[in-house]
Amino acid sequence: MKINKKLTGLVASALCASSLSAGVSLATDGTGDFLIAPFYEAKNDVCSEIKVFNTNETNSILAKVAIREQISSQEVDLPIFLSPGDAWSGTLCEVEGKVLLRSTDDSNHPIVKDILANGKDLNAHSLNAGHKNVDFRNGYVEIYPIAQFNEKSTAKVKKDILVKRWDALINGSLNVRNLKRDGVDNDSLSGSISFRTNNKETSTQQMKAFENAHSKQRVGGSIAYAEDTSPEVLLGQQEKFDILRLLQNSTTSVMYEDFGKNQFIYFSFPFGYTEGQERSFEFVVRDMSENKDLEKTVVFSPRPRQMNYVLENELYIMPVSELISKTQDSTMYKKGMIQIKNIRNRSNHQLGIGRYASFLPTSVIIEKNGLKGTESYISSVVETPVK
Repeated sequence: MKINKKLTGLVASALCASSLSAGVSLATDGTGDFLIAPFYEAKNDVCSEIKVFNTNETNSILAKVAIREQISSQEVDLPIFLSPGDAWSGTLCEVEGKVLLRSTDDSNHPIVKDILANGKDLNAHSLNAGHKNVDFRNGYVEIYPIAQFNEKSTAKVKKDILVKRWDALINGSLNVRNLKRDGVDNDSLSGSISFRTNNKETSTQQMKAFENAHSKQRVGGSIAYAEDTSPEVLLGQQEKFDILRLLQNSTTSVMYEDFGKNQFIYFSFPFGYTEGQERSFEFVVRDMSENKDLEKTVVFSPRPRQMNYVLENELYIMPVSELISKTQDSTMYKKGMIQIKNIRNRSNHQLGIGRYASFLPTSVIIEKNGLKGTESYISSVVETPVK
């Protein structure tokens, strides 16, 4: 069979052009170049441990951990310095009314090493920065790649070398040894959130990973940890829109048991908080025999104060039992499925008014009778299917 070389060349060129213009996509293996942990909890007896892994065995990675609180996504961020195959961890706990971030990891910046070892009060830090009405007891976490360096070896790289490279990039220099100038590899980062009570892990959730989010090296003051973390600056405006579109969903479903007692759906809405924002939604409650309640439509414009289902926070926690209580006969619905449908923006945030909201949903069961009899702990976390 004779092969048309000209046609083969055109096909190869088209494939090459397609790969160069590829937009952001959701990773299927949990590794990527941008990560989101859909939620964390640092409240009462529950602590959350953030874990970030550099899955690249011959490259160092500089990254930024952005911890965002639940009301308006105000953030506290910090840089981390990962040599090949390295990992970083930090723990969020509520201690005497303070939400403390603690980390003794050697991947922390020397300037904040002692502060993190003793515990950094996130609420106080945010309030001192001029933000109002913040609550870091719940929230979500983003991991931004900053730079990648080809070490050509699996050997450990001294952290002071990585810090010097970081400082050079902040000062605007691209003349940094081993720097990969066209962004961070798609499979360089992975992460998880583990939930702990009395220092015992009870559940873990893998972070959502994205690919092709970091394709250009950024330099200057915008990447410094003293600056607010901005996806359009660190990733790019188009990358931000791509991620929002990937997280636009019309329906999410959750299985419930025992009338939904101690079961919650956590909705994270990244990239787009606006003052006085509103979202509307509908829901359907079904039992195991496919009987369904009349579809409930809850619309908030203007926002009624007496209603419980105002999707106003950037991390919204929805009790499943309250949804079931809205049915005509809640005694029918001991076990089954709930569908949350048509979560739409009713004000101009994320991708605009009237558009589907961009969100990450998670189903969580919180046990009330814990390891010492009275404390609560997160016993299971399940990624909620969407479409």
